[in-house]
Amino acid sequence: MLAASTGCNRYHVEDILLPRNEISLTVKGADQIIYDEESWQLGYNDERNEFRIVNDKLNNWVILQCDAVPSTVGQSVTAYLEYTTSNDTRKLNGLTFTVEKTSPDGLIWLWNDDKKIGIVVKSLL
Repeated sequence: MLAASTGCNRYHVEDILLPRNEISLTVKGADQIIYDEESWQLGYNDERNEFRIVNDKLNNWVILQCDAVPSTVGQSVTAYLEYTTSNDTRKLNGLTFTVEKTSPDGLIWLWNDDKKIGIVVKSLL
């Protein structure tokens, strides 16, 4: 019975989020947004702790607004997340993300275990 219960949870931070090297949003293992510097823009509002990833056509985006600046591995932040899919816009409030990894060039890997959402953002400070 234990094998059956652990087999159902196939969305692990180690498999889905941590191997990524690009700014991106993944929900339950499915890519929602992958940043490409030639056709996407990054923004950050330090007063609101808000990260924005928007394509040049302004029809795909991710907005992540945190209650604190995510910066330290193990830190938890509460956030509002808004993102586009192929047919709608999703808005989720009160999500708890854990900082799983950071890099010297400013990338921050965040994971929400409840909804299996992984996001990689870049600090522009």
